[in-house]
Amino acid sequence: MKLLLTDTSHTLGTAIEHELEREPFNLLQPSRQEVNWQSADAVDDYLRQHRPDVVINTLGWGDSDASADKTLLPIAASHLARACAAYGSVIVQMSSYRVFGDDNKSKHLDTDACTPNSDLGRALLQAEQAVLNTTEAALILRTSWTISSYGDNRLRHLLGALAQNKPWRVNARLRGAPTALSDVARVVVALIKQIASGAECWGVYQYCSGDVCNQVELAEQLWEALGQQGYQGPEPRWDRIDEAPQGEPVSAVLSSLKVRNDFGVQTRSWRTYLMPMVKQWLNNQTG
Repeated sequence: MKLLLTDTSHTLGTAIEHELEREPFNLLQPSRQEVNWQSADAVDDYLRQHRPDVVINTLGWGDSDASADKTLLPIAASHLARACAAYGSVIVQMSSYRVFGDDNKSKHLDTDACTPNSDLGRALLQAEQAVLNTTEAALILRTSWTISSYGDNRLRHLLGALAQNKPWRVNARLRGAPTALSDVARVVVALIKQIASGAECWGVYQYCSGDVCNQVELAEQLWEALGQQGYQGPEPRWDRIDEAPQGEPVSAVLSSLKVRNDFGVQTRSWRTYLMPMVKQWLNNQTG
């Protein structure tokens, strides 16, 4: 099976690339210089020439305004969806909880109405719709908060603030199911294996960790893990707030029931991933 991973320069693409290293797939990883993803003709030419069986699209994806490319997201998704429809490729489009908005739901179903309250959320939703409205063989995968010891994510923000002696600004209202990037990559590869075996389960799917917490609890767990790893630096200065956030859903908790039922994917706890992330970060600090 031939796979196209559209962007390995971003943290999510890098995590998926690492997970695929253990698999017997023929992996295409074109650079931005090889393909102009904002050109419909360039995307069509590339897919016509290489004919991938599955396209994993991470272009423009991000868990924050800083890490996402809100302009590229819907454009690349639209061009890729049209080319996939033309040449018989399956497309896996990465998305996130940010397609939801100012509602009071504690957990979002894949069938819930999407009313994003940010530019990033709107760009993600436009990308989803472009794919779903263009080709039938399409799978959307939404994630909750993603965490890792590198890149732009909530865990890394806390570690960075600690290194710079800045306060930990954490909001007790924000709830999520932190999900390691490597865990997201594991799920993506599991879905692709099922597709390779003939599964034709298309549409919107969601995956997140099995453990829910608020932002304060995430920070508390991180501080405990740092202590267990022998961290000797200054203690964090806590800036706890309890107010409704602006431009972000209050809940990033997603129902993973559909992906479990259709693909047999089991959720994992983010806590089991936390200690290795902290250890890696500490090693990088002293290396």
